[in-house]
Amino acid sequence: METRLTYPASLRLIRAARRDSSLVITRLDENPAWHEDAPSCTDINDALLAWPGESHALRDGAKLFVLVPREGDRSCSRRLCYRICEKGLPARSFVAVSRPGFPPIVTESPELCVIRAAADLTLKVRQGALDKNAALIRLVELIDELCGRYVRHPSSPRNEPLAYDLEPITSVDRLARYLHDVRRINGTPFARQALHYAIDNLGSPMEALLEMACCLPPHLGGINLPKPVSNQPLDFSRHERTLVSHISLRPDLYWEKYRIAGEYNGHDHDDKDASDEDDRRVSDYQACSIKVFPARYRNVSSGRGLDEHLRKLIDAMAVVEGPRWGQRVRATLASSTYQQARQVLLDTMLPPRPRHGQRDATVTESMSAKS
Repeated sequence: METRLTYPASLRLIRAARRDSSLVITRLDENPAWHEDAPSCTDINDALLAWPGESHALRDGAKLFVLVPREGDRSCSRRLCYRICEKGLPARSFVAVSRPGFPPIVTESPELCVIRAAADLTLKVRQGALDKNAALIRLVELIDELCGRYVRHPSSPRNEPLAYDLEPITSVDRLARYLHDVRRINGTPFARQALHYAIDNLGSPMEALLEMACCLPPHLGGINLPKPVSNQPLDFSRHERTLVSHISLRPDLYWEKYRIAGEYNGHDHDDKDASDEDDRRVSDYQACSIKVFPARYRNVSSGRGLDEHLRKLIDAMAVVEGPRWGQRVRATLASSTYQQARQVLLDTMLPPRPRHGQRDATVTESMSAKS
């Protein structure tokens, strides 16, 4: 029986492939038939297309999660965990991943990975191991990652360095079409709920946190601002092109209605060259009558810092929406219910505190996507 990966091994391999150009993901429009006569992988890391010691290779004693078509196809292996494949999975449920030196492997698509993650998080909520809102935030951020320009580490997503400036592996629209076609698979309702809050093209988890703090509903720690677009090039008029020093600008967050740009500047903005570039970007925004609100880690890592940053955004948007709108949104910031939810958002999204002498891998952002 062929070896076909399921979550979390499927997500592990997709993350590895996004980080390593020697791994190639090929979309399969139709779900492939099972090759029951094909030999299974004798080495579990062959199924992950991993050389020994690589970031996505499994450690000794770790288990590989595989999909089989029937209950009777399970075997007595201490290194494998099995999931029975549901009948009637919609098209586009699988991708093929190839790498020189390995036979290609079929694994669950990014879209099906989202449903599997949703089912896993739902189970943890039912078991009392995870708060429901925290679970929803985690799932939104996973969708943001898959639809975004960054990818977490395949083996240690929360603690090891991320990779940035990548092409998205899926999109909110593609996920919506897939979820529309899914029937009776555990996790689907929770996945649909999370998709409502996700957006395309975010460049980092910190950008995702900033967007969530703006746009999630108050019970999830946001203030329900309209959704921005993320990392999309601005259209300059002919006159504006004569005023700016950049060929294009792609703000991390942009609200066209309000002419407001939001930027997250990580630790790699601390040196003089990066600081000078930030100043040039601010000057270009201002030349185009765009208000820009840069944020640093201190602005998003505490309730007080987040409040100060959000009040500036609210004040700028209230110029368009009117004073009553501004009063209503500012009242949300003062609500104790919102403040408790905001802390859940921060606790869920902020990276673990680094050990002494270790730099936080998720705080540093790349500059190359900004200009």
